[in-house]
Amino acid sequence: MMTLKLKKMTLPLIICITSALLMPALAQAELGGSGGTAARDAAAQREAKEKKLELKRQKAAEAQKAAESAQGQPADAQTPAVEPKVEPAPQ
Repeated sequence: MMTLKLKKMTLPLIICITSALLMPALAQAELGGSGGTAARDAAAQREAKEKKLELKRQKAAEAQKAAESAQGQPADAQTPAVEPKVEPAPQ
């Protein structure tokens, strides 16, 4: 009798375990959630930020060049320090 009862319990047990193991995979497939899509979205956001920063840097460099040309001297160049004149002592 025990073997008959064991056989009757084995089939439902296997079905339950198999369905429990496959449920997360099925739910993920239904929702379309995958790590690849999230990674692509994150990469696209990083790329957009980098482009934005590059444009800001270019605009700042152009503004600096425009300011330099308006002043007539480069902004990087420093004004030379005035050295005190030393007169030779009379002999």
